[in-house]
Parts: sequence; C-alpha cells; structure tokens
Amino acid sequence: MAEFESRRAFEHIDKLAYEIGPRLAGSRGDRQAADYIRKQLESFGLKVRVQEFKFVSRSARAKVAAVLLTSAFVLSFFLSSEFSFLVWLVAIVLWRSLGRLLPKRVSQNIIAVKEVEAPKKRAALTAHYDSAPCTISFRLNVLVRFTFLPLIFLVTALLLLRLVGRVPEWSVVWAVTAIFFLPVCGASFIAASSRRVSPGAEDNASGVAVMLESARVIAEQPLPETTVFFIAFGGEEQGLIGSKKLVRENLLPKDTMVLNLDMVGASTQPYVVEGNGLIRRTRTSEALNQKLLAVIHNLGLKPKLWWAALAGHDHIPLLRAGIQATTFTFDTAGADKLGQRLARFFRLPNARVRGYRHLHSYDDLPDHINAETIERAGAVVLEFLKAI
Repeated sequence: MAEFESRRAFEHIDKLAYEIGPRLAGSRGDRQAADYIRKQLESFGLKVRVQEFKFVSRSARAKVAAVLLTSAFVLSFFLSSEFSFLVWLVAIVLWRSLGRLLPKRVSQNIIAVKEVEAPKKRAALTAHYDSAPCTISFRLNVLVRFTFLPLIFLVTALLLLRLVGRVPEWSVVWAVTAIFFLPVCGASFIAASSRRVSPGAEDNASGVAVMLESARVIAEQPLPETTVFFIAFGGEEQGLIGSKKLVRENLLPKDTMVLNLDMVGASTQPYVVEGNGLIRRTRTSEALNQKLLAVIHNLGLKPKLWWAALAGHDHIPLLRAGIQATTFTFDTAGADKLGQRLARFFRLPNARVRGYRHLHSYDDLPDHINAETIERAGAVVLEFLKAI
C-alpha cells in the first residue's frame, strides 16, 4: 500500500484552519472548505457528490428560545392561571417549532467513493469539517446543559398545579422559581451569543486531513474486494445535521462499517469512543471497537475506551439507523474530575470530558497539532481499513 504522508495531512490542516479559517456551518468559510475538500477528493480520481441540506443555526434557536420562554414565564406572574398556562403552552410549541420557523442556512456533505468490482465489504471513513463558535465559558455551558430542561418541566408542572388550584401562594412560588429559572435562561442566551468562531485546527481539520490523506493512499492502491466511502460532514457542530441528513436519504449502505475521525491531531492518548450521552445513551459497535482496539495495540499504542458524557459524534445517527460505526480520537491522559463525578453519578465507568484546552476557542490553531500524532492516526486508519 502507498504510504501515509503526514506532511500532506499538515498541508490540509493549514489550508482549512489558517487560510480558510473559521468554518461556521452555512458561512463563506464553510463553503470554501467544502469546495476544497471536494476538489482534493476529485484530484485523487474518486467519484464525488455533494449533498446539500438546510438547517437553523443552533445559536439562533437557543437565543430565541431563551427570550420566548423568559417572556412567557414573566407574564405568568401577572396573568390568571388559565391564561398563564395557555401562554406557556404556546411558548413551548413555538420553541419546539423553531427549526421550521426561523431562517435557514445551507451547508453540505461531501461524499466520495473508491469502488471495486464485486465488493464483498464496504467501509467508510468520515470526519466533520465545520468549526464551532468559541465557548464563552465551559462552566456556563455545563450549567445550561444540566438545568435548562429540568427547569422547563418544573415550570410546566407548577403552572399546571396552579391551574387546578394546588398552588395557593403563586407570587411566592413564582419568586422562588424565578431565582433559578431566569438566571438559567439568561445563561443560555449568553452562552449562545459568541460572535467569534474557532479556526478548528484540531476540531476538526485534523480529522479531515487524515481522511483526505488516507483517501489519496487508497485511491492509489485500492483495498481488495472493498468499496470505501470518504465522507466530510457539514453541520456537526450544529447538532450532527450532516450525518442525520446522510441517514435520512439512505446514501450509505446498511452493511458499511464506519470509522469516524474527530480530533486526531493533538495530545497523545488514543481513545475509542464506546458510547455517548448521560440520559439518552448510544453505544458504539462493540465488534468494530474490538477490531479498532486490536489494531491500535498492534501498532504499539495503548488505547483506552471513552464514554463521551457531554459530547456528540457523527457516528450516532448512523448507529441509530442500524449501521456499524465508532469514533477514533486522541485526547489528554490526565485527571478528569468532572468526568469522574459523572462516571460515579451515572454509573458509566469510562465517562470523561474532553481535556483538550483549546477546544472551541480561537486558539485551536495548527501550532498545537502534533506531527507524531497525525502519523499515528494515519497508521491506525489504514491498518483498520485493511483489518476489516
């Protein structure tokens, strides 16, 4: 097989993170990145198609929702129980409909394939190319994530109890609830208001770069009896929009084995994602994970399993559609106090929180990418594709 060249991968990272820069889904940078990836895949002689999709910005939804629900809650102090409950229900319905009501942006998936005659296996290598708005405060985001929905349910329950006459001192109850509800809505609005966008070198130009260089290698020397797809997802940072769109249109055969690459250029500890989520949990393909772990061990590395407690990955919609999929990543190997607390509370032994300190920041630059890590990631990918 032709050799993986980390120098070429670094050229892709520099192009995406330095020259193009921030790649917020639906922006000019997003379109430039998609065009660059498409041209690269076409230059390898691969068959390429572009899958466009529309979506509503996550930050726009969060800000409108915060204003909408705050307004309805404040009005409940002045209105009768019947009108308060009605206004609150209308606000809930509007909140859940924002994806259809707000102006939409356009992004795209780039899908390439290296076909062989009479294939006996299908594999896919995926990575998202969009970058995220800069995080104003990690603690603020965690606060909103853990408290927003429970408080929505609490207010709904209180308004319902008031409607049936079970809350006699509404002004007192409202004031106590407001102490918690209004700051969380304000925090949600603030957390969604960042105007800066990360250049996304590690997250996730690194994954795209390794995918592109692996595509070049496999295009030059195809895998025997194996059709391989290479997919650059758009809209991952907007809620896995691109991978959901791929699944809805059935563009990937169900018997495809998928390796997703996310943040594979910094830090030194290789991880295999075994699952995502705390309440609604999605476990990755155990059989695929065992193959990946074996490949990493054979290359002299010491991988660990990681339950991504607060992170989503593009393999999730694929898993829910019945496709075998997992995610490979690198991260810091140090202590993770928040992850340990989540692991104990939710009984998830490998739960952890991403340790890369430049995540979703303006400092996520190619300077922090490790050439040796890129080389190792490329070796893992090519050996894994041969192993399956």
